[in-house]
Amino acid sequence: MNNIIVTTSWDDGHELDFKLADLLNKYGLKGTFYVAKEHSRGSLSDQRIRALGQNQEIGAHTLSHPHLTTLNKDEASREIFGSKEYLQNILGKEVKMFCYPSGEFNEEIKNLVRKVGFLGARTTGTFCLQKPVDFLELGTTVHVYPFPFRKQTQIQALFEPLQRNFGTILKMGLPIDSFFNWTNLAKNLFNRALKNGGIYHLFGHSWEIEKYGMWQELEEVFKYIAGKPNVRYLNNSQTLESLNL
Repeated sequence: MNNIIVTTSWDDGHELDFKLADLLNKYGLKGTFYVAKEHSRGSLSDQRIRALGQNQEIGAHTLSHPHLTTLNKDEASREIFGSKEYLQNILGKEVKMFCYPSGEFNEEIKNLVRKVGFLGARTTGTFCLQKPVDFLELGTTVHVYPFPFRKQTQIQALFEPLQRNFGTILKMGLPIDSFFNWTNLAKNLFNRALKNGGIYHLFGHSWEIEKYGMWQELEEVFKYIAGKPNVRYLNNSQTLESLNL
């Protein structure tokens, strides 16, 4: 068994983040909550952001959650720099991590994130277990999302999760029961990390967990991955800082 890191991250900034934070605290897990100042699904007040940051890390997620790659350089810079400044003023401490809204970025956006002084930036790439080569392209392992079928949706989108992930699961040689449900997939990826080492990174959105009724599944996975020997439970910035040692 190799030493591994378990980290989690949660996007947008929503009141349900507190339910998620309570669940993380229950199992001794650490998360980074990427908070946008304004979001179509609702925003957290300054007071609520401070409260969320008491036990979990707060990361920046722009001011208005735009598609950064569609903005000109000045607009993108305002969104990125402004989000860091906004959160640091609320928290009274450095905000080290950034998350690209919808996972959209290019080299110009990365350079702006670097210029602002973030330690790292998280993407929405999945099935990553290896250490990142570029701290501004921190990938994830598994998205908390319905699998193999998308629940509560139109029939044409029902098979989208299976279609998107089928080839990668086969290529990785994961056990066949990975195709049965999301909990099996998440547990089997964790087992792969235990065997080979690396970083196991869960990510998602609290509002999406609520939408698809996945709280019970998520808690089952939290219970499975928590409290293991030879595992370090870190937030996103701690994960990257540990790789610099």
